[in-house]
Amino acid sequence: MTDEAIVLDETIHQPTRLRIMTMLVSQPESGRLAYGFIQKTLDLTGGNLTTHLRKLEEAGYLAITKEFLDSKPRTWAEATPTGRRAFAEYLSNLERALNWQPRK
Repeated sequence: MTDEAIVLDETIHQPTRLRIMTMLVSQPESGRLAYGFIQKTLDLTGGNLTTHLRKLEEAGYLAITKEFLDSKPRTWAEATPTGRRAFAEYLSNLERALNWQPRK
Protein backbone atom coordinates (compact mmCIF):
# COMPACT_ATOMS: atom_id res chain seq x y z
CA MET A 1 0.00 0.00 0.00
CA THR A 2 1.11 3.52 -0.68
CA ASP A 3 0.36 6.69 1.21
CA GLU A 4 -1.20 8.09 -1.96
CA ALA A 5 -4.54 9.78 -1.30
CA ILE A 6 -7.62 7.90 -2.44
CA VAL A 7 -9.79 10.24 -4.47
CA LEU A 8 -13.30 9.35 -5.61
CA ASP A 9 -14.60 11.18 -8.67
CA GLU A 10 -17.20 13.59 -7.26
CA THR A 11 -19.15 13.64 -10.52
CA ILE A 12 -19.71 9.88 -10.42
CA HIS A 13 -19.84 9.52 -6.63
CA GLN A 14 -23.16 11.38 -6.30
CA PRO A 15 -25.72 8.55 -5.73
CA THR A 16 -28.04 9.25 -8.65
CA ARG A 17 -25.19 9.74 -11.11
CA LEU A 18 -23.53 6.56 -9.80
CA ARG A 19 -26.74 4.65 -10.54
CA ILE A 20 -26.98 6.19 -14.03
CA MET A 21 -23.36 5.38 -14.86
CA THR A 22 -23.75 1.84 -13.52
CA MET A 23 -26.66 1.31 -15.89
CA LEU A 24 -24.83 2.80 -18.87
CA VAL A 25 -21.49 1.02 -18.47
CA SER A 26 -23.30 -2.30 -18.08
CA GLN A 27 -24.35 -1.93 -21.73
CA PRO A 28 -22.12 -3.10 -24.59
CA GLU A 29 -19.74 -0.40 -25.85
CA SER A 30 -22.16 0.72 -28.53
CA GLY A 31 -25.20 0.23 -26.29
CA ARG A 32 -27.45 3.04 -25.28
CA LEU A 33 -30.47 3.40 -23.05
CA ALA A 34 -33.65 5.36 -23.62
CA TYR A 35 -34.25 8.38 -21.39
CA GLY A 36 -37.67 7.03 -20.39
CA PHE A 37 -36.20 3.66 -19.44
CA ILE A 38 -33.59 5.28 -17.18
CA GLN A 39 -36.21 7.59 -15.66
CA LYS A 40 -38.61 4.73 -14.92
CA THR A 41 -35.95 2.30 -13.69
CA LEU A 42 -34.43 4.83 -11.27
CA ASP A 43 -37.81 6.40 -10.36
CA LEU A 44 -36.65 9.93 -11.14
CA THR A 45 -38.55 13.01 -12.23
CA GLY A 46 -37.78 14.31 -15.70
CA GLY A 47 -36.12 17.43 -14.35
CA ASN A 48 -33.97 15.48 -11.91
CA LEU A 49 -32.79 13.04 -14.57
CA THR A 50 -32.08 15.82 -17.05
CA THR A 51 -29.95 17.67 -14.49
CA HIS A 52 -27.85 14.60 -13.73
CA LEU A 53 -27.48 13.61 -17.38
CA ARG A 54 -26.33 17.15 -18.19
CA LYS A 55 -23.68 17.03 -15.45
CA LEU A 56 -22.37 13.68 -16.76
CA GLU A 57 -22.45 14.94 -20.34
CA GLU A 58 -20.51 18.10 -19.38
CA ALA A 59 -17.85 15.86 -17.81
CA GLY A 60 -17.63 13.92 -21.08
CA TYR A 61 -18.86 10.73 -19.41
CA LEU A 62 -21.92 10.21 -21.58
CA ALA A 63 -23.36 11.25 -24.90
CA ILE A 64 -26.98 12.23 -25.44
CA THR A 65 -28.60 11.68 -28.82
CA LYS A 66 -32.08 12.69 -29.91
CA GLU A 67 -34.00 11.19 -32.79
CA PHE A 68 -37.50 10.52 -33.98
CA LEU A 69 -38.88 6.98 -33.85
CA ASP A 70 -42.31 6.51 -35.44
CA SER A 71 -42.71 10.31 -35.46
CA LYS A 72 -42.08 10.47 -31.71
CA PRO A 73 -39.01 12.15 -30.20
CA ARG A 74 -36.66 9.78 -28.36
CA THR A 75 -33.66 10.68 -26.23
CA TRP A 76 -30.86 8.20 -25.69
CA ALA A 77 -27.89 8.15 -23.30
CA GLU A 78 -24.68 6.23 -23.89
CA ALA A 79 -21.47 5.97 -21.86
CA THR A 80 -18.48 7.40 -23.71
CA PRO A 81 -15.03 5.77 -23.67
CA THR A 82 -13.97 8.56 -21.28
CA GLY A 83 -16.95 7.76 -19.05
CA ARG A 84 -16.15 4.04 -19.07
CA ARG A 85 -12.53 4.75 -18.06
CA ALA A 86 -13.64 7.18 -15.34
CA PHE A 87 -16.11 4.63 -13.99
CA ALA A 88 -13.46 1.87 -13.95
CA GLU A 89 -11.07 4.22 -12.13
CA TYR A 90 -13.84 5.17 -9.69
CA LEU A 91 -14.45 1.48 -8.89
CA SER A 92 -10.73 0.85 -8.48
CA ASN A 93 -10.38 3.78 -6.07
CA LEU A 94 -13.50 2.72 -4.17
CA GLU A 95 -12.05 -0.77 -3.78
CA ARG A 96 -8.78 0.74 -2.52
CA ALA A 97 -10.75 2.80 0.00
CA LEU A 98 -12.70 -0.25 1.20
CA ASN A 99 -9.48 -2.24 1.63
CA TRP A 100 -7.49 0.58 3.23
CA GLN A 101 -5.36 -0.40 6.22
CA PRO A 102 -3.49 2.03 8.47
CA ARG A 103 0.30 1.88 8.27
CA LYS A 104 1.95 0.03 11.07
